[in-house]
Amino acid sequence: MRKIITALLVVMVTAGCAFSEPLKLPAHDKASDMTLVDALTFRRSDRNFAEGDFTPQELANLLWAAGGVNRPDGKLVYPVAMGKQDTTIYVFTHEGVFKYDPKENTLELVAEGDHRAETGKQDFVAKAAVNLAYVHDVSLWEDMKAPAELVQRWGFAHTGAIMQNVYLYCAAMGWNCVVRGSFDAENLAKLMKLSPSQNITLIQTVGKRPQN
Repeated sequence: MRKIITALLVVMVTAGCAFSEPLKLPAHDKASDMTLVDALTFRRSDRNFAEGDFTPQELANLLWAAGGVNRPDGKLVYPVAMGKQDTTIYVFTHEGVFKYDPKENTLELVAEGDHRAETGKQDFVAKAAVNLAYVHDVSLWEDMKAPAELVQRWGFAHTGAIMQNVYLYCAAMGWNCVVRGSFDAENLAKLMKLSPSQNITLIQTVGKRPQN
């Protein structure tokens, strides 16, 4: 991941601008030796993480499992209400904060620098490879004129589906993860340049297990 992000930053400096073209991720790798039943058996929260980044392929696989496209028509690996893909995954790495585009399989740089520690008060958030922030956008429901309570309910339902996908994928890969609901939403919203209609629902910390 370091080489790809470094290359992205070089492009930014060369272009003399704060943002560059989105970074293309590798196609996801479907290979796995673990069955779904096994993954369900080993699914758990664990706050112990080894230091170190994911490779570009590992990150691409994780993001696809979390909320990638799994059909030619652009539908996602998790169910969405009324076809509203209203939840975006933001990725905090040691190099920056990125927005994941599942249809293009790209990462768009939102904020440069290591902001992992800002995603929570626990020490481990700054150590794990990534923190995934799930952002729900209520504006995508304006054409439906749905009650605000229902829109919020669907937003958390979508987040829950993504969160469980990540848990199961981590179980299959032998990684650790934990979902968190305690964070400074106001400061993170400023850092992530969120609009008033966007709200962070949950954050999930993901990384490799320490080698004992």
